[in-house]
Amino acid sequence: MEDKIWGVIELGDGEVQFRQLGDLNLWFKYRNEEIWIAHCYTGNFEGEQSAGELPEGVRWSRWAHKNAYQNIRIEPAHADLPLIVHSEYSLKVSPRTDIKVFCRVPLWISIVIADDGYKLAEFPVHQLPKTWFGTRLEGELCYHTTTKASRNLSEVQPAPHLITCPVTIANRSNVTLNFEHFCFRVARLGIFLHENTLWADETQITYRGEGQNSDVVMTGKLPKGITQQMQLSKPRRKIQSSLATRTFKHFIEDTLTLG
Repeated sequence: MEDKIWGVIELGDGEVQFRQLGDLNLWFKYRNEEIWIAHCYTGNFEGEQSAGELPEGVRWSRWAHKNAYQNIRIEPAHADLPLIVHSEYSLKVSPRTDIKVFCRVPLWISIVIADDGYKLAEFPVHQLPKTWFGTRLEGELCYHTTTKASRNLSEVQPAPHLITCPVTIANRSNVTLNFEHFCFRVARLGIFLHENTLWADETQITYRGEGQNSDVVMTGKLPKGITQQMQLSKPRRKIQSSLATRTFKHFIEDTLTLG
């Protein structure tokens, strides 16, 4: 069922529809001119989830919408906060050197009214802890992930609940960049479907040196074989040509990771 999750779901009156992706389990139905949605995460409740009865403790949320629209559309979305992405292994990038990595980040599921695009709800496919990226005086809230940035995807198994994001990192400083992890701001990227794999457009990060902001550019460049016609979702936020922001230095370590 995972490979058929995207697109329109026709909700028959009283009929329960079930979808599962990653750890996320979703139930939908239409009743009394309302759209009902329930969700839970695998591991939080005992037993195998299905389109039958909801697990004990899971409750329906109900939406009444104008014109009593009956069909919903399921769309992939990027995270609503930046992600801390770790390198597959510690890598030293010498000055004036460019590397390309592929980050496979967990996605969110967005549920909208099919007829007018009104967003009802959205959920991450995995529950992620939050952490603070920056100093104690300045920084931003992020999700802490187990995602790894890989140099080569040939040995990585595709997964329908992950988005593959190509990232070019350019060291334009006079010192070696110790590439261990970075803050990945995914909200300005689109999502594309190619051969049952979700992809994002390219991000370019230029490192200027310790303590300095990096230049981050969402190029809009698509991986080979992917076209604009394959786009499933637009970016959460309006794309800017570039950002100057702290990207590589994670000052406060995981002792301050939040639940």
